[in-house]
Amino acid sequence: MSRGMKVAGFVVMAALAGVARAQEKAEPNWPQWRGPKLDGQSSDVPKAWSPPKLLWQQALAGAAYGSPSVAGGVVVVTDHKAEKEDYYRAYDAATGKELWTYTVPNTNEIDYGAAPRGTPLIYKGKVYVCGAPGDVHCIDAKTGKPVWKKDFLTDFGGGEVPTWGFCSALVQVGGNIIAMPGGTRGRCLVALNGDTGATVWAGKGSGANYSNLIAGTFGGVEQIIGYDAGGLRGWNAKTGESLWTLEVDVSKGYIVPSPVAVGGKVLLASEDEDTRLYGFKEGGKIVPKPEATNGELAPEMSTPTVAGELVLGLSQNGLICMDPANKLKTLWKDGKERAFMGSVGFVVATNGRALVIGDPGILALITVDKGGVKVLGTEKVCKGTQCHPALVGNRIYFRDSKNLYCYQFGGAK
Repeated sequence: MSRGMKVAGFVVMAALAGVARAQEKAEPNWPQWRGPKLDGQSSDVPKAWSPPKLLWQQALAGAAYGSPSVAGGVVVVTDHKAEKEDYYRAYDAATGKELWTYTVPNTNEIDYGAAPRGTPLIYKGKVYVCGAPGDVHCIDAKTGKPVWKKDFLTDFGGGEVPTWGFCSALVQVGGNIIAMPGGTRGRCLVALNGDTGATVWAGKGSGANYSNLIAGTFGGVEQIIGYDAGGLRGWNAKTGESLWTLEVDVSKGYIVPSPVAVGGKVLLASEDEDTRLYGFKEGGKIVPKPEATNGELAPEMSTPTVAGELVLGLSQNGLICMDPANKLKTLWKDGKERAFMGSVGFVVATNGRALVIGDPGILALITVDKGGVKVLGTEKVCKGTQCHPALVGNRIYFRDSKNLYCYQFGGAK
């Protein structure tokens, strides 16, 4: 072979490798709580309804509250055998073949059980998980072998395990792994190096709460926003500096719904206060007086979701659509559709349509506009769930207390 032919061959091989890397990079995924951007939004929501087909299911040991995560062709889910062990299980996302199981002894007694609450995070070939007692594990995504581990109580001064366990999911922000140990001495929120577990920065706060974190740019500053034990707080995403605090009603001892980013503002919804929309000053400080309120949405556990220019919220009274551009006015509500029922429910949305699933385990595809809601179809997909689904391409993953399920949508998307 001539030198020119060899060079040409290397060029072709490099080009093919580049295409492969681009395809890998473009592969759809759902690697953490509420998806890639922590917002429950996905352009993969089907445009038309055809009943989803069950591709596979895998039996689980018992109830757990971490939602499935999917990345790199692997789905990871939490599992638990009461008063014995936690399991973090990985399956081939297409076939359901079990790839590995990572087992952690867990004999703790925690109210509502000691199963993991937080959704696994999959990032750069590793899986990051947190158990209800505060044990954090980094696991190799291919082999299931441990890479490093931390403990909220011993490593970050987390005090005691909260009444309902540590619930906030580990998330990826700016290349760091963000965790909320609720620790003392300025270690309420921490950023960890994903490769080593070393602390990159630590932020002050008043202890752990029970909802998940969000990240985004607010008032021109990249921030992480979430509830600590005392209220709502914003941290600088690059340094961990506490930027502001907002007094909220924490008298019940817990807040479960996450904050929601809405066009550079933040929406708060909880059982004990009206739903509120807050703006920000330049420099990242929150404006303490809400721009708008809505007294009809008061969810105990469900986080609202942005659908185009609108906001969808689930509560015990069904599904509500609000207009953030018009003082959070309720545009319509539906308290009759069974898919919208229950104490907890989840929405995956895009502009004009959404998938909704509530406690009964019934999935619905709906259209979303200011004029009302149209249910395009419904299907019973699991026994009932308190875990967010993961939507990846035309496949959607659910879990209940018995099984992990993978369904596939047909027809146009």
